Amino acid sequence: MSTKCPSCFQEITDQQAFWVCTTGLCPTETDEVASGFMGFEVKNGPKIYQPPPADAGKNWRPADTAACGGCNEPAQDACPRCHYVLPIDWRVGRATCIAMSGARATGKSLYLAVLVKELKYLMSLLNCSVDFADNRSREKYTEIYEKPLFKERGLMNPTPSNLQADSYTRDPVILSLGMVNGVRRFLSIRDVAGEDMENPPENLRPLSFLANADALFFMFDPLAVPDIRLKLQDLIPAQLLLGGDPQMVLGNLLRMLGSATPHLAVILSKFDALQEMRNVDDVAWQSIMSNSGAAFLRDPSLQSAAYNQQDGDLLHEEVRSLLHKLEAKNLVMSLENPNNGRPLNYRFFAVSALGESPNGKSVHARGIAPFRCLDPAKWVLSATGVL
Repeated sequence: MSTKCPSCFQEITDQQAFWVCTTGLCPTETDEVASGFMGFEVKNGPKIYQPPPADAGKNWRPADTAACGGCNEPAQDACPRCHYVLPIDWRVGRATCIAMSGARATGKSLYLAVLVKELKYLMSLLNCSVDFADNRSREKYTEIYEKPLFKERGLMNPTPSNLQADSYTRDPVILSLGMVNGVRRFLSIRDVAGEDMENPPENLRPLSFLANADALFFMFDPLAVPDIRLKLQDLIPAQLLLGGDPQMVLGNLLRMLGSATPHLAVILSKFDALQEMRNVDDVAWQSIMSNSGAAFLRDPSLQSAAYNQQDGDLLHEEVRSLLHKLEAKNLVMSLENPNNGRPLNYRFFAVSALGESPNGKSVHARGIAPFRCLDPAKWVLSATGVL
């Protein structure tokens, strides 16, 4: 069964086999392949390849395990393309790979923190239980996302650049979604620092996974629009950080994709702030945000496990209109009529990870109430056959 690497997001076929010794008993040396994908020096123990023999038929399969020739201990299954060590049983399942993207301070990390919680409820509707696929993911999520937000009731620190030697963004958050229709399902999520999207590094190899993703979640912060901030200044707490121009960041992302056409979820984040526009001294905004029939004012995402196409179509058109109102017409046009002429598989969404605007670096006293956070994930998981 073919799947994808949880790190580089490239396909791993049934006939590709690669192992690496991680026991610490053998000498290590610089792994040029792994270093290239990570953006810093990676040292690995002995590596074991098992290429298909010259007369291999389509049913040939490599061995399930391999022992290191140096220490004679079991070697770890790894991606044959980027040499990332794979979680246990990775090859017996199928992976969906998602990358978070957007300018600084758009709420990517908050969304990821909440999404993991929401996915546990979603998969329970399919009688599946969600767990982390490896200890690296469990520890990363607990320390970077869960502890600051759900235990300390505060906001996470800005996502560090991938160029930093100790950046946690190099490791994905990998979830085991359980058995769905007899197939083990995994979900790998990688977060990209906003500063790397606003000012892409010269060496784009460490970000090449973006073009291999099943889906990209591009976050658009409505508070990046000066007129919106001005109108809301007395209704919500001031935002401590502001990101760069969303149109510029989307352009950078599309250039990184090249000819790739993954699912592209364009997400209007911090939607709770935009909902406050019904209370501003502006008749047009009051009318728009007080429309009781609007899809963006209700959240049916937890009513069933299936993605509601009809609701999604309506929300897509409503958010498209809102983006025009938010002076993001050029952003919409770059999706509808891409500069390179290649059609994009995109859809608009509206989410609020917190449900209320934070007060400084603390969540609102009323707590966390996510709004429509599952919609983008359900859209993608439906496309990859999970839902």
